[in-house]
Amino acid sequence: MQYYPRCDNCRWVCETHPERPWDGPRACGCGAAGAPCPVCNQGDDETAPEPPDGFVVETVRGDTNEN
Repeated sequence: MQYYPRCDNCRWVCETHPERPWDGPRACGCGAAGAPCPVCNQGDDETAPEPPDGFVVETVRGDTNEN
């Protein structure tokens, strides 16, 4: 497995400080949102970036089962 120092292999960087990992021991910690690592977690029109470890979808867009 290749090591990516920009994100410390968590696949996400700080949106405000993209040179810092978003999670892990070297995480930025500034409170900004995470963004996919531009080196190892790029998405395109057909493929979404990999979500962070432990990510859980709480709402699905277009869900019509609301009461």
